[in-house]
Amino acid sequence: MRRWARTVTTAFAAVTALGACVAPLPEGSEPAPGELAVGETRELELRYLRFEVEGFEKTLRRADIAALPEDIKERLWLLDLDLSRGPNTPQLLDNALAQVKELPPESLSPPARNLQALLRMTPATARLEGTSLEELVRLAPLIGVAPERCLSDLLSIDVDAEFLSPAVVAETLLEQVIRSHPRARQRLGPRTAERPDGLYPVAPAGLPVSLADAVTDFATLPRKFGVYVGEGVYHPGFLGGESRARVLGDNFALTVRANANALPYKGVDLSRGAEASVGSIASQIQQLFDFSDPAWLTLEGLTPGVPTLETITFRIQEDARFVPGGRSPLPAGLGSSPVWQMAPWSLERVLAEASRRAYAQQTTTVAYGPPGRPKPLFSANVAAGFQTIEVDGGLGSPPPPSYLWDVLLEVGQVRLHDGGIPEGEASVELTLRDVPIGIDSATLAQTIRENLQADPQSLLGIASTLVDGTVGEADLYYLRDRAEGTGGEAKDWLFFIGEEDLRSADPAKEPGAVASRRYAVRGFFADEALQQKVSSTRAVAGDTTHEKVEVTPGTVLYSADDKGAAFRITIGPKARASRLNLSITRIR
Repeated sequence: MRRWARTVTTAFAAVTALGACVAPLPEGSEPAPGELAVGETRELELRYLRFEVEGFEKTLRRADIAALPEDIKERLWLLDLDLSRGPNTPQLLDNALAQVKELPPESLSPPARNLQALLRMTPATARLEGTSLEELVRLAPLIGVAPERCLSDLLSIDVDAEFLSPAVVAETLLEQVIRSHPRARQRLGPRTAERPDGLYPVAPAGLPVSLADAVTDFATLPRKFGVYVGEGVYHPGFLGGESRARVLGDNFALTVRANANALPYKGVDLSRGAEASVGSIASQIQQLFDFSDPAWLTLEGLTPGVPTLETITFRIQEDARFVPGGRSPLPAGLGSSPVWQMAPWSLERVLAEASRRAYAQQTTTVAYGPPGRPKPLFSANVAAGFQTIEVDGGLGSPPPPSYLWDVLLEVGQVRLHDGGIPEGEASVELTLRDVPIGIDSATLAQTIRENLQADPQSLLGIASTLVDGTVGEADLYYLRDRAEGTGGEAKDWLFFIGEEDLRSADPAKEPGAVASRRYAVRGFFADEALQQKVSSTRAVAGDTTHEKVEVTPGTVLYSADDKGAAFRITIGPKARASRLNLSITRIR
């Protein structure tokens, strides 16, 4: 066994020179056979060859990574960008909201000023006209108390204290706006038998960052987390404008070291009864990388220190109508406002939910009246956030009962439209600038290594470029090995093609690639009706994903191609240990 640790150009040239790829037919050779007719039989011999490569290295730089197919880059997950207040994060949203609250209004865009107005809103600055507490404006002078004092006492806060803290708003944004986006709940990853759709859960309060995002300096994030329409779900998105973060430097290099059979497996294109080649890295993935070797993967050129988010903008859309607060305590803990039937990402729903989180436990009693009067002129009772007000002495009708969040929902909407801003045009935005992403480059490198080591399937796209020898459109291929847990001599196996073996790139852009194929039936069967399956995904040569079956001379199998045609496969006598003779007959 030879040890290889050279540049990819030298190593791949050596592999090619030793016959790793099937050369195209020279001019004047016989053309490839046409498709089999029903009842027609063709004979062919498959060879099983091994050319073990140990320590084969491939280095990808920024330009190489950028040139990889989008699907491969997007399925290579690097990390979840933590937006919460976890141990490894600088409280991204909390700090950004606190910054917005303190910035000069003239330095902000109109949507950012709208957000600032909500964050700065206090009992002293609130306008009660047009809200359920409007009657307080008239009643307060009659009882000798300012309206803002009544409101602050109901909420048990100072007159100049903000209604909502940045922490509560950040928590609500994460849950209502960000987590409601499908791509913030699930990320792409390798397709496996357990996860055939290739979807994986995202950590709470995290934004999944892939290789595709990193190589574009996060410019892809607004598209990923923008408008989403699919599977009956609509989301307007929560990122807009530019996103930029420099994680990979200009000199970035990712080097993987692999051990593999560098020669492609010989297989059969059933429709033609002809030989084809499969560079099936997927069947070698468990042995491909030696994780005990610290050099199995090396990363160079990550941005030194703690990378920063240079800019990223979160947006929340306002509804086109004024949404009234409720007047009933039912449903308990929410109330009867139509806001609770609105989409979770709408601004009104966010405002109501943030207020509910802040005041759901509020319980207090407030009373005002002249000294010596046995019954106060004004009394209010707040129980678990629901307020009821009574007035005496013929002062008039009290404000209607409601939850405190119903009040703040209306107060907030009124404030958003100061200056005559029309309904539906008071959306808000939050731009983060030059904030640390929460982990330094050393931790980021270790996180990437751990993620890839825990799931080497995610490296299939890159690994396939190490020994890519796929030629033609094989439906099955030949492998000689023993089943795991058994000793003795190696056996002959037929493997049915897996989705991961199919090259799905555009042939016009990537010569030699073939369009992805879809099979109605996969595997090998004992009957022509393809009902009695005899193949399985048992472990052979480390592979547990492909349908496979052991064969010996005289074995008869049935299978189908991606076009729906059915075939009989008969195994002939063996001339050599690493040869397999087959007769392929189309039966329908």
